[in-house]
Amino acid sequence: MNFYPKDQKAAVVKKLIELANNPSPPIGAIAEIARQAGIPGNTVYNWNADLKHKAKSFDNAPTSDTGGTWSSVAKFHAVLITAKMSELELGEYLRTNGLLKEELEAWRHVCETANDTAATTARKYRSALTAEQTRTKKLEAELTRKEKALAETAALLVLRGKAGAIWGAAGDE
Repeated sequence: MNFYPKDQKAAVVKKLIELANNPSPPIGAIAEIARQAGIPGNTVYNWNADLKHKAKSFDNAPTSDTGGTWSSVAKFHAVLITAKMSELELGEYLRTNGLLKEELEAWRHVCETANDTAATTARKYRSALTAEQTRTKKLEAELTRKEKALAETAALLVLRGKAGAIWGAAGDE
């Protein structure tokens, strides 16, 4: 296996990227790039295949819509994509997407502890719900008691009015 200087490979990869961005690349363009660089065609084809593979995995990654803020889905996807990457691939991914390794590690930590946080939050809401249900039952019982007292008072007033109509007022005699 031959190794090529980084600057030579970078120049060839740059041409391959330009070629990939061309909507109608000329036939035999990769072979021509290989011939100009003095590198075997199968090596350049392999580099091109690697580029396409990396581009495909990067294209499937949702990135920020606003250029700086990442959605939670995009963060989760970035954590998934980078989980099995080598240090070199990870460095390239971070540079390409404008991320710091510390940011990615923080996102990974959040993803790892997400279920723990969800369970704690669920317990908190469950206890709050139970407290509210108890309070509601007490208020309903008090309301029922007050409605009964009001109904009894209304019945007594109606009876007093009827008794006054039948027997007359106490001060009429």
